[in-house]
Amino acid sequence: FLESVAIELTSFNPNVLYGISYGHDASIEFTDADVVICIGYAREYDFKDNEYLEPFFKEYVLTSKFYGEAIEHYAKRDAKIIVLGNTAATIISKYVKSIPMKNITTLSLVNLNIAAAQIAARAQCLPTEVKNIIIWGSNGSYSFPDCRFIYFTNEKPLTDALKVWINDILPRVIRNVSSRPSLINSIAYAMAEHCKILWNGTPENEWTSMGVLSDLSYSIRSGIFFSYPVICKNRQCEIIQDFDDDRYVRRYIVDLSRLIYREIEIAYEICGLLPNDD
Repeated sequence: FLESVAIELTSFNPNVLYGISYGHDASIEFTDADVVICIGYAREYDFKDNEYLEPFFKEYVLTSKFYGEAIEHYAKRDAKIIVLGNTAATIISKYVKSIPMKNITTLSLVNLNIAAAQIAARAQCLPTEVKNIIIWGSNGSYSFPDCRFIYFTNEKPLTDALKVWINDILPRVIRNVSSRPSLINSIAYAMAEHCKILWNGTPENEWTSMGVLSDLSYSIRSGIFFSYPVICKNRQCEIIQDFDDDRYVRRYIVDLSRLIYREIEIAYEICGLLPNDD
């Protein structure tokens, strides 16, 4: 499988590809890594309550533990770690002791891109012309698209009909689409875009959404990864504050954090961790 991926990568973009190393030896593949992208065993699969005791979830959690241990032993101390999944990132962070926690981020752009495309289709503009959507929560179904601050770069007005659709229909569309297992290409594109934004920064007067380790912002419990509105500068991201003045949005954010933490608690048990283990 890895060989076929290497062949495909080599064939479609040889002019910018210096070389590929692939294998199962962490001491080789993780050594001196500048960027580590952790896709994981589950590939952002949305686990149901009755699946947390299944071997699939346990394997997902233990793979995340393996990533954390390998990064700690072999990657550079200033490596950027981009993770698919808040639970995976939270487990990885427990085993990465010597790399700053601010260097770990999780993907939110799949849902953000879906939201932008859906809005653009109804506004008859390009998805890239829809700015400042916020994805709260995660990159899966435990997420909420907050469009209170969106605008169109072509200065197109936001109609009342579109506002109603965004408030009433869009969250359900995001949940339905993000729970499907066929988003591999969308995830790959979003990972590349996430890395590009992290490296180059967000444009002036714009923000993006990334999962970062909560510092109690917006009353989200500390120690878990949660998708926030962020600005990126100098390869670091900063949570934008004071966007919780809407009671409905604030309640939604807190409810999402509880759902995310429920899964993380079970993952802690599998790894024999306590929530405050450092």
